[in-house]
Amino acid sequence: MAVGRVLGPWGVAGWVRVEPLTDRPERFLRLEQVRFRPAAGRPLRSVRVRDVQVQGIQVRLAFSGVETREEALELANGLLQVPAAEAEPLPEGRYYRFQLLGLEVWTVPEGRRLGRVVEVLETGANDVLVVQREEGGEVLLPALRQVVRRVDLDAGRLEAELLPGLEEATGRADARRRDHPLP
Repeated sequence: MAVGRVLGPWGVAGWVRVEPLTDRPERFLRLEQVRFRPAAGRPLRSVRVRDVQVQGIQVRLAFSGVETREEALELANGLLQVPAAEAEPLPEGRYYRFQLLGLEVWTVPEGRRLGRVVEVLETGANDVLVVQREEGGEVLLPALRQVVRRVDLDAGRLEAELLPGLEEATGRADARRRDHPLP
């Protein structure tokens, strides 16, 4: 699970500026080790956090083995990840994006299986769930309380109340653009 993105170096001693991908930047104060996913196809690696500074929403990190500005620059645009088991607990009714992937989507009140969540798109206003239909094509569901009525992670099920015209307006008959075969 991604918790931050390295923006670039900060200073000359190997520190990096981090864009938190969490509502709680203070979580970085407890990090001892993270997985680093470089931006350019290099392999994932584990890095030890040497020091942390958090001021409001600004986060700066120093990693063991990264001592110069040039070394810090090589980390730019990479993602900092932690295992899903280390995810901060969320309030009731809130979910991490990765938790929604793979859920079966059923319509209410009809009880019709719509498909499976294969992607969560981040938009400016709200997230959008990409639902792959069994018969092909996709439906885009806004992740709003008016649409997403119930999520049961244990059952792997999401219940959605489709707004009038939503399925027709967002359904993509051409699944070639994004091919997400159902398991």
